[in-house]
Amino acid sequence: MKILALELSSGQGSIAWRDGEGEPRETQFPNDRKHSGLFFSSLRELLAASGNADCIVVGIGPGSYAGTRIAIAAAIGLQAATGAELVGLPSLCAMPTAAEEYCVIGDARRQSFFFARVHNRR
Repeated sequence: MKILALELSSGQGSIAWRDGEGEPRETQFPNDRKHSGLFFSSLRELLAASGNADCIVVGIGPGSYAGTRIAIAAAIGLQAATGAELVGLPSLCAMPTAAEEYCVIGDARRQSFFFARVHNRR
């Protein structure tokens, strides 16, 4: 199964690809709220080299509202064009860690923060 993952909920954006045959590919880039060009150019390059995905996984936050909205809109557009399965995943549950349980504290803006405890990716 060819899987494309899109994540733009934080200041570091990423796009990942896994097809079950070769090594997984990932690209990371600065993800500021004023410029989404790096996301779209990186996505275009990866899709040109890899083809269409069977499944698109998109981070749904919490995090940057603008970044999350851009990633979800791109995922919906790709799903409509290709018929791929579309999965929304809380960004906190996809953190790259082998730990069974971990905690996350993040900036919720407006002088507040959020706290989450993740156990078994939930």
